Amino acid sequence: MNNTLAYSIITIPDFETGAKLHDLQNLDNKGAAKALFHLQAQKTGDECLPSYLQQIVAIAIVLSDESGKIQTTILNDDSEANNLNTFFDIIQQYQPTLVTWDGDNFSSEVINYRCIKQAVQIAPHYAEKANHFNLNEALVSSTAKTSIDEIATLLGLPSEENKDSRSIWESYLAEDFDNLYRYCEGNAMNSYQIYLRYQLTHGKIDDKTYAGLMGECVDKGFSDE
Repeated sequence: MNNTLAYSIITIPDFETGAKLHDLQNLDNKGAAKALFHLQAQKTGDECLPSYLQQIVAIAIVLSDESGKIQTTILNDDSEANNLNTFFDIIQQYQPTLVTWDGDNFSSEVINYRCIKQAVQIAPHYAEKANHFNLNEALVSSTAKTSIDEIATLLGLPSEENKDSRSIWESYLAEDFDNLYRYCEGNAMNSYQIYLRYQLTHGKIDDKTYAGLMGECVDKGFSDE
């Protein structure tokens, strides 16, 4: 199988932009976030902020090479620009298939906005849509949304309940970074394992190859298979 990179991001509100848009400059970050969640809930009935009002605090990467060997990485530098640059450096080096659970509707949008915000140059390989594989789009033919934890549970993979924007923000405020990073890494690994199952069921890999690749996940402590 070709090089594969599954990734997931952790985001918090973009206080700077949100404060300017909604005249919240008199509030601290905690107060601004609370106000942004409230305004969004009033507008849409959901606290999930639009992609352009989210900033990235961590990127979890699961990188599998052509032999199936796995490397896992958490990019969590204090500088969002540094994290994005490192992310793109890895992508450009390995030229992988880029796997996300629902990248078109979240991760890719956020990354594009943050690159514009931070003046970060997007890697040419990342910029090519043909290099991306959106699992949710491939699996779900209806408009109904399915969460990654639901499909992970369906496949018997370790999973945590999907965290909403508010719970992630509260964990960030509590400086519960280890749990946030573990959650992010778990989502990236589940995306990779769901992708493997998809490849198996669509005849892209055989049973032996699938078992070997999943065995790598077991060795990393991310699968019970």
